[in-house]
Parts: sequence; structure tokens; C-alpha cells
Amino acid sequence: MVSVPENIKAIHSYEPGQTVEELQQQYKWDKYAVLWNNENTLGASKLALQSIKKELENSNFYPDPKARILCEKIATKWEVKSDNIVLGNGSEGLLMNIIRAFCRDGDELLTSEGSFVIIYNWARVNNVMCRSVPLRDDYSFDLNGILKSIHRQTKIIYLSNVNNPTGAMISCSELEDFLNKVPKEILVIVDEAYFEFSKHLNPAFPDSSKLKMDNVITIRTFSKAYGIAGNRLGFAIASEKIINTLYKVRLTFEPSNLSQAAGLGALDDNEFLSHTLKNNSRGLHHYYSEFESLGIKYVQSHGNFVMIVLPSPEQAQRVTQELLVKGVLVRHLGGTLSHCIRISVGQPEENQLCTAMLREITTAIS
Repeated sequence: MVSVPENIKAIHSYEPGQTVEELQQQYKWDKYAVLWNNENTLGASKLALQSIKKELENSNFYPDPKARILCEKIATKWEVKSDNIVLGNGSEGLLMNIIRAFCRDGDELLTSEGSFVIIYNWARVNNVMCRSVPLRDDYSFDLNGILKSIHRQTKIIYLSNVNNPTGAMISCSELEDFLNKVPKEILVIVDEAYFEFSKHLNPAFPDSSKLKMDNVITIRTFSKAYGIAGNRLGFAIASEKIINTLYKVRLTFEPSNLSQAAGLGALDDNEFLSHTLKNNSRGLHHYYSEFESLGIKYVQSHGNFVMIVLPSPEQAQRVTQELLVKGVLVRHLGGTLSHCIRISVGQPEENQLCTAMLREITTAIS
């Protein structure tokens, strides 16, 4: 029998639950709200969809492996050089490529508990040890704790800003102070998947791509604010040396021609982006007002989601299940956050359905 490496054996593959269609058939909802994956429920950018339809005619040809047109457009928007950009199959694909490119046996990835869970799997896939530092009491990153945990095996530090799933942010001064103290031979990934939301909610939100540090790599995605999660498109901004190294390990024709077309259209759709950001801001304020009325503890968010904090994991599980029965799909978190639930911002009627159902099940919360 073919043997499987121990690091791969240790990984629990992603097992999606029932689809929304299957749940609809089971529970016979009159209406429902899908608020569990931080997707843009307003839909996709219309200009992105138009660009995809146009590009369909070229599906018999391989896409430009350098995605030069899209890279130039991203470079212009973010005021960097196109040589400082590489694309990938979403931020997730970029994370895999970064670990594959820069780590070897014996290296370690350092991050925080209560952060983007996929980073742990991609570290294991590449046989890299992953260590984490506990969150602070306010559910933010303990940057001093991370600095104190650095040792000679540390090769990569991963920071999600804002942090998914807590919604907490690292300020500009905190980020700069932290990066200035990290040894220059350590690569720091700053995952800014929710950057557009964060900057809209707080104009002082830091842009790590502007720091121009040789050991910092900034990751962004089109999945959230631009509404094209299904196309799997993300990009990284870093020094030319880092970018050139990433080109050596990525798939030759990553991302696809349709994904590149979607990105080009999305970047032109300022109207859709503006509508998305305004909807998100209104949605968060609706949640905050309703949570406070219900006495539900929450963490102020700088993304398109909010995390509520319940007294116990059992109550969090019960609330998640009761909301599911009533047609509201939210994410019960695990690990050190198993007493918490993450709720995405949807359209106004979805947000209102969520809080109305929460009000109905307050006995499960108290």
C-alpha cells in the first residue's frame, strides 16, 4: 500500500456541511440569510460579470501567466510597481505558495490563536511547525507576545489585519513598531483580505504595502468587497525578490483567464464597491444597536462580519443551531473561540432577519 507522510495524515481535510439548497429542503424556510462565510451577499460586480462573459470566448487559450494587464491595473490603483505584484488563486492560494517558497524542514511559522484557521493546514502540508500565541483579553493580537516567542527556527510570522474571525485590528503605530522589531530575516505576512472594508470604517487603518519593507508581504483578495469569491482571485505586494521567488512555485497559469477578467472588471466598478462599503457600515451599526439592546457582548469589527461572545461553547452551539432552524446561517467558531459566533454582514433584510431571530431565542443566550 502506498504510504502517506505523517504530516499529511495529521491534517483534517475540509468537510463542508450541507449546502444551502439541502438545508432549505430540510427546514422549509420561507426566507433565509446566509451569513456564515463573509461573502458579499449583494452579489458580484456587474462589470466583473460582463468582463467574464466577454473572456469566455478565449477559454480555448491559456491565460497570460504573468497577468500583465491586471497587474498593471492593480499597480496603478495601489501606487506600486507591477514587478511588486503576483496573483494567486485567492489569498489562500497565495499563502500556500509563500510557505512552499520560503520554508524548509525545521522552519517554523508563528501566528496568533483565534486567527485564520487555514494557515495551520498549509503549514502542516509543507511540513512546517506552526506555533501560536494567545489573544489578549479584548480578542486582539498580542504583538509583544509574538515578538517574545520568536526564536531561531522562526521563518514566517502571519498576521491577519483585520483579524478573521474576531474583527479586531492592528493600528498603524502598532504595526510599524512591531515590524521594526522583527528580525529582517523573518518574513512577515500581513493578510489584508478585508482591506476595503477596514479603510472605509477607519481611514487611519494601516496599509502595509506602503511600508516598503523587504521582509513584509501584503495579501489582498477580490473575494470580499468585489463579490467574486467564486472566481478565486487574490494578489500579493512585496519586494521584487520575494515576488520573483513566488513565481517559481506557483502554478504556471494561475489564476485562470476568467479570474483575471473578473478582476479587471471589478476594479472599474467603483459604484458597486461604494454600495458594498456603505451597506457594510450600515449593517454593522444595525448589529451593534441590536446586540446592545439584547445584552449580547460583541467585538467591534473592522471587516464585513462581527463576532459575538457568549457565556459558554454550549450556548454558542445552541444559538447557532436554533438560528439555523429559523433560516439564519452563522459560523460557530472553534478552539479558543468556541464560545463565540461570527456573523457576516448581509443585505439589510438579511441582517434584520438575523437580529429578529436572535431576539426570539434570547432564552438560549441568557
